[in-house]
Amino acid sequence: MRVEPAAPAKRLPNLLCLGAAKAGTTALATIIAAHPDIFVPPQKELNALHYDDLDSRTEEYMAYFRDAGDAAVRCDFSVRYLSSPNAPAAAARLTPDARLLVILRNPVDQIQSHYWHLRRQNFHQARPVHPAPDLFEALDLYPDLLLEPALYGRHLERWLTLFPRERLLVIDHADMSRDLQGALARICEFTGVDRFDFTAAADQTSARDGRAGVQPRAGLAGRLFPLLYVGVSQGPYRWLKRKIGVERSDWLKRVLRLREASEALFFKSGYPRLDEVARRRLQARFEEDRQRLERLDLIDTSHWRVAG
Repeated sequence: MRVEPAAPAKRLPNLLCLGAAKAGTTALATIIAAHPDIFVPPQKELNALHYDDLDSRTEEYMAYFRDAGDAAVRCDFSVRYLSSPNAPAAAARLTPDARLLVILRNPVDQIQSHYWHLRRQNFHQARPVHPAPDLFEALDLYPDLLLEPALYGRHLERWLTLFPRERLLVIDHADMSRDLQGALARICEFTGVDRFDFTAAADQTSARDGRAGVQPRAGLAGRLFPLLYVGVSQGPYRWLKRKIGVERSDWLKRVLRLREASEALFFKSGYPRLDEVARRRLQARFEEDRQRLERLDLIDTSHWRVAG
């Protein structure tokens, strides 16, 4: 993959939020967009740096930042970047001066949440997945989707071979949950913008988007959704993206609130929690990588361990 360095700087991001998935980055993107010196495109998950054909997508990528004006900080929130094999080198070529923001979550909780998210998305499969695998079966069936994104130590080592440590800020999801304003102050300092009172934006985001995840409803609704999801994503939505482009298609999907409508019809709020035996079993899958991350001295992960 070859990326030409000639793109105008003000039409490219200078803050990449790499992830992790299910670590609060969607809410964070909405909140920090309230800062007058920070621009966040309406569409989250641009994913441009992940794709093999970035050369042909560069103009499309820059178009997302055409309304950034003189904003000091231009953000690309794409959680796929953390584990992407392409994104580090693409970022180093196209946005070499960018700062990197990472929100990490205890991988046991992250995997649990991500599993139910992927079930809603039919595990990104072209045919309905029914019956759905349980969490541990899904780890083995879809490791690239579920296991790989949670190997934080491995992925941050790769990013640090191309970006200096001082341009990387790692925040624990638990710390952000306990002290959101403190985390936002750290982000402002890291990006060089003035501190800002995000209280109103945080309250509005919490009231609008706060939820504890979803799980499929039992019975016909739960069986029907994978069929509808595959039918729409592989049919009308794919056709729409070819006709009007990804940006406009995603804009239409947001305006029509299709995700929210489908969740109201086919899902119920919350999902089953893991018992301690299951948590220890899941933790064992990540212990080696947790130690790897600990050695990078970017974040204290000792509290992620399950006692016993």
